[in-house]
Amino acid sequence: MTKMLNIIQGLAWLSLVSLSSHAWADRPAKAGNAKRRSTEALVSEIGKSIVTIRAADRDGHEHGLGTGFVIDASGLVATNFHVISEGRPLKVELHPNIDLKVLAVEASSRGDDLAILRVDAGEHPLIPLKLSEEEAIAQGVSVLAFGNPLGLQHSVVQGVVSAVREIDQRDMIQLAIPIEPGNSGGPLVDLKGYVHGIINMKSAVERNVGFAIPVARLKALMESKNPISIERWVRLAGVDPKRWTVPSGGQWQERSGVIRVTGSGKGFAGRVICLSQLDVPPKSFEVAVEVKLDDESGAAGLVFHADGADRHYGFYPSNRKLRLTCFGGPDVANWEVIKDLPSPHYLAHDWNQLKVAIEGDRIQCSLNGFKLFEVNHSGLSSGQVGLAAFRGTAARFRRFRLAKSLDDDPLNLVSRQSIVELVERRIEIDSLEEEAIIRLAAEPSAAARELVRQAEVLSRRAEGLKRIADDVQLAPVLMQLNNWRSNAEQGDLLLGGLLVAGLANPDIDIQRYIERVDQMASEIQQALHENSSDNDKLAAINRYLFEENGFHGGRDEFYHQANNLLDRVIDDREGMPITLCVLYMELGRRLGLQVEGVGLPGRFVVRYRSNGGASKLIDVYEKADVLTDTEVAMMIMMRLQRLTVDEDLRAQTPIEILTRILRNLIGSAEQSGDFESMRRFTEGLVALHPESPEYRWMRGLMRYQTARLGVAAQDLDWLIDNQSSEIDLDRVMKLRLQIDREIEERAK
Repeated sequence: MTKMLNIIQGLAWLSLVSLSSHAWADRPAKAGNAKRRSTEALVSEIGKSIVTIRAADRDGHEHGLGTGFVIDASGLVATNFHVISEGRPLKVELHPNIDLKVLAVEASSRGDDLAILRVDAGEHPLIPLKLSEEEAIAQGVSVLAFGNPLGLQHSVVQGVVSAVREIDQRDMIQLAIPIEPGNSGGPLVDLKGYVHGIINMKSAVERNVGFAIPVARLKALMESKNPISIERWVRLAGVDPKRWTVPSGGQWQERSGVIRVTGSGKGFAGRVICLSQLDVPPKSFEVAVEVKLDDESGAAGLVFHADGADRHYGFYPSNRKLRLTCFGGPDVANWEVIKDLPSPHYLAHDWNQLKVAIEGDRIQCSLNGFKLFEVNHSGLSSGQVGLAAFRGTAARFRRFRLAKSLDDDPLNLVSRQSIVELVERRIEIDSLEEEAIIRLAAEPSAAARELVRQAEVLSRRAEGLKRIADDVQLAPVLMQLNNWRSNAEQGDLLLGGLLVAGLANPDIDIQRYIERVDQMASEIQQALHENSSDNDKLAAINRYLFEENGFHGGRDEFYHQANNLLDRVIDDREGMPITLCVLYMELGRRLGLQVEGVGLPGRFVVRYRSNGGASKLIDVYEKADVLTDTEVAMMIMMRLQRLTVDEDLRAQTPIEILTRILRNLIGSAEQSGDFESMRRFTEGLVALHPESPEYRWMRGLMRYQTARLGVAAQDLDWLIDNQSSEIDLDRVMKLRLQIDREIEERAK
């Protein structure tokens, strides 16, 4: 992507100011009336063809407002590529407040920053705008630009064409128009109503200068359509249909083993349901899940004996109580609350494990390992199990389990005793009597100050316990990563990459992702013949990843942490060059190809080696473009201002590849000031390089930064015992003394 196109995608917003009656009121009362009426009528007509486009960011949240316009009555809408963002959920609205169902991305060009959507307008007629037949618009022509500046929908501004000039070897229409975010993708229309361009970018130096893409490039795109259904295009929506089915509304998303639900259904209590495809054991079974509510006034949890429609049991927290209900039909008349009671074991604003044990008519409900109640109820006797939310509650679910019998995973005696020692003092605050308050009030100011100090100590202790809980959860991942390092030369790169992802989310189901990649390889293999050549296999991998399943480089949010987490890359079909290459290499290995990773300066690529010794470099980030020697040399010259050397083309070891991913992750976390994530990833670096002074120092700093003083001191002691010229020993000693002082102060 050239520098100017980066500006297009990075700035990419044109502001427009509304043509209100006030804006025209200062004109002469009579002389301009005819023109005023004509312009106002044109604005009204053009406005019927303008749409508002909303796209989500990498995490599924709305990140901006863009514009588009109808170009064909059958349902084609033109806009900028950066407005829709690659692989993102889309919403398209026709004024006033008419939602248009998006069916497909009919055509797209990242290089031209153009896209064409196909929508279903239902009963609402679509009025296409007329595209100009002129080869180029003349300098000085009056034009109108339409869009949503700063989120102010359905606005228009008038200006003139300043020039048609070449930018990055492409013609662009330069405009004398005020600019603000929100108008990308809108039409540039002359006073006869013809579209001459698509609003594309603002000037980086002058507020009243904007640019538009000539309409000729849109016409060329219309002639080279490559439809991609919205189901294939959208990579952030949905749950795995092989594991879940969604019979009733809401937005269900699954990422890294966590399912998130938002939105309401149309049925009673706005309930939305997601049912497991697992077979339910007959007569007796147990089902469990961990749930976390975004709002404690909401309700979300387990369902069982569900018929896929309106009938099911539900067990869930609601307003900090635990509720067991029976939904026998579609409305309140069929709703029975069987139990509804508070529990001291419920953890507000945190994960809570719900468990239901069924044996005939007996229903036993547990919370966080504690039995709450047991009832006999014969309202429903069979059906599916799954998840539900009510009243528009946003919630998350993880560790869903279904079996004949489930273990509660109780603490062993040693672990339980360790926790008791950590929280050795229990202050019975709730049972404090009035006499004690009166005694404290003898010196009210001093007593209040001391109580606040004690509260801060307890708060700090509580935060420390949470950190220990995080560290305990992370420890098995680090041990697995350390074991992987011991066998890295023969090890599974996919497993290593998923273990790195586990540093960000220890709950990741690694085996499931391995099975998914195995399944991907199997699907590619099915398209091959017994005598398929290596080139046939490479072509099949490319077709499967980039044409059939829409894998792509994460350009819109390049530094997003998810681009370096292999589970998210597989889920979202979007990633950094290095993580896309890891997936490509693992698929190639499963198909019997010799594919290795090469860490070119500034771009990670793969190299395919044939049995005959020939090789080629493949840029997976650019959808498997084959790089010539000249292109590689230019890439290195531009990056490092030197010629290519052998080291640039050396195959990377598995440990080097994971190290590069971890350093990317640390950089992303540093940009957002996320010290906890930085600490997690430096833990991974030390697991891969236990003898590295550099990484020990990095980890020691991050442990100190996140108030893990004891383990930070251990890293510094290691550096003192293993002195290295790479590390400033004086800095190490000073920080070590500082830690001793802080430990002593906190002990007071």
